[in-house]
Amino acid sequence: MVSVFLRLVLVHTLAGSAVAGELRQNFRLESGDFGVRDFDGGVIPWCNSGVVGFDQGLPNLPVVSMCFVIPQGTSVGGATIEVLAGSDLDGTHDVLPVRFTPLSRVPAPYFRLPSVYLSDEPFPADPVVETATGTRTGFQLGTVSFCPFRWRPLSGGLNIITEAEVVLHYREDPMFPRLQLTRGQVDQASVLLSHFVANPEDLEAYAPAIRPESDAWPVWVAVGAESFATVLEPLVDHRNSTGMQSEFVSLEWIYDNYPGWDTQEQIRNYLKDSFLNRGLQYALLVGDWGPTQRISSLMVGSDSLVLDETTDLYYSDLTRMWDGDGDHLYGENSDWIDYYSDIAVGRFSSDNPNHLETMVNKTIAYETQSDQGQWRTTALLCGAGLWPDVEPDGYWGSFICDSISNRIPGDWTQHKLYETWDGHPTNQIDLLNQGASYVSDQGHGGSGGVYWLYEPGNMITNQNYTGLDNINRLTILHSMACNPGQLSVNGCSAERLLMWPGGGAVAVMYNSNYGWGTPPSMGPSEHLELHFAEMLFENGVERIGDMQAAAKDAFKSAGGMVLQNWVMQENNMLGDPATVFVSVQTGVGEEGGMAVAHLGTPVPNPSAGTFSVAWSLPEPSAFTLSLYDLCGRIAWSGEHTWGAEASGQFTVSPSRGLPPGCYILRLDADGVSASTMVVVLGN
Repeated sequence: MVSVFLRLVLVHTLAGSAVAGELRQNFRLESGDFGVRDFDGGVIPWCNSGVVGFDQGLPNLPVVSMCFVIPQGTSVGGATIEVLAGSDLDGTHDVLPVRFTPLSRVPAPYFRLPSVYLSDEPFPADPVVETATGTRTGFQLGTVSFCPFRWRPLSGGLNIITEAEVVLHYREDPMFPRLQLTRGQVDQASVLLSHFVANPEDLEAYAPAIRPESDAWPVWVAVGAESFATVLEPLVDHRNSTGMQSEFVSLEWIYDNYPGWDTQEQIRNYLKDSFLNRGLQYALLVGDWGPTQRISSLMVGSDSLVLDETTDLYYSDLTRMWDGDGDHLYGENSDWIDYYSDIAVGRFSSDNPNHLETMVNKTIAYETQSDQGQWRTTALLCGAGLWPDVEPDGYWGSFICDSISNRIPGDWTQHKLYETWDGHPTNQIDLLNQGASYVSDQGHGGSGGVYWLYEPGNMITNQNYTGLDNINRLTILHSMACNPGQLSVNGCSAERLLMWPGGGAVAVMYNSNYGWGTPPSMGPSEHLELHFAEMLFENGVERIGDMQAAAKDAFKSAGGMVLQNWVMQENNMLGDPATVFVSVQTGVGEEGGMAVAHLGTPVPNPSAGTFSVAWSLPEPSAFTLSLYDLCGRIAWSGEHTWGAEASGQFTVSPSRGLPPGCYILRLDADGVSASTMVVVLGN
């Protein structure tokens, strides 16, 4: 049956807004892209790309978001959903309410908000649930979040929009100044944004203005006490040897030269100045619990639960205020936080020179001396029992692990260690010692590590990490577990894995407080895990800090789902954010630096179809240039050998016309790769 609301034009605008322009994107759900799942005596509707977007006690209807890059100096003025097709779903439906819970707790009973559940008014009243404006490295972003379902609680009627035009309206806004950044900053952000904005073809037109670059301006900085300068010097030299202008900046110098209410604000003001005026892209914070830690006061839920732990996003998101209400409680919902990264940030969490030396040596060795072999493309997926008593079949860590597994390339080796009611495997440390470049350890947690539900409980914890001897096959770990990155505790699991001289990890991305789920739907902590996997495996982001920052950006662009802000604030990266993931490395170059390939900025860009690009390789080699569309399909490819040359300029001129759009140009040669973005206008 065709629903009576299909011919309506539904408009969601801000009062008094003067619309300056609009951007359009088609939304379509085919048969099989949506449905209704029976669960626990009720139903939960679902659709592709839908997330839990309503608060606890409201109907668990999925919300879909689209993120657009919008012109400089503008903000979102509203959104329009022009409905083109839809239908009524047969039967009556009892939609369960949203409930969320930390991984460490049993899910609470369902709570139904009476004002909604005792009414037959359609929910939501307006398909547009939320609009938002953000800034990512000078690019203005506008997000529309909408619910394709509408439900009448008392009668049980359920409608769905299957096709619509999503229209984002934008307007001039003096609160968002037009920034001027370096070409390096803009190009890097363009590539990362192309992975999730709905209109990547507009990235070049809406980019920040370009400022001149200077060799005296560092792209990468390590920030720590003056006494750390000597121990960090080898890492600074290593970064410089790879062509990344780098330097050490002392806290003492920052305190003498930058204002701020406290030491954390002084550090952020330095980073903000370096980002806005000097081309900064990466910052490594060095120091244990103390003057570099920003503690979040974000509060959620009826229990008034406060995050009250480290959030290094404070140093990555530099565009807005983080203390908008001026009460010196940071990270609150009232503090006008942007949540999009402007730079990539990581941390060496120690004041001990021996520990710092270990982390420096491991980072350099990872990029110059790692073993060759299959371990570089091996993943270890560990899924514990999360809520096994949730009806009808329990909720398990294997669910998110399988979602990640589907995104891992087919030529990778995957080890899946999954817990069931009968127990779990116990060979995770042995597999790590054999070598796994990526670990997804999804389980219960504490400051001492990530745990299985059933005995023996240690998955990767402070009780078994000393059994790791993978010093030449270091891993990276990303987890949704509660508290293994609790930096207020002396020697939490994340710190120990990074400091362990026998091996362990080169980067750890763990939560400083509770991980959150919304069983039976995929919860916010799981979504962040999935976005990280997409940046690593599907989008080919090369530096680990960029993967982490872009994963959070993509997560934020997916709309304001339940507890999203908490999850984004608490998941910190320990390790150097500029570290290049091992699967795109080849070892030591002639000058002792990491062997890498480079692609310059295509000229012209945008292009009518033919453009030139500069390239360089660590040594003369055959290479392949390929153009990919944003769905990962090859649009053009060519193989070339350049004699004794290791660098040059190549003109890309596809024999057939390319459809207008945004493309990723990728170079592959003997174990190294590089990528850049080009916008094709059509020839």
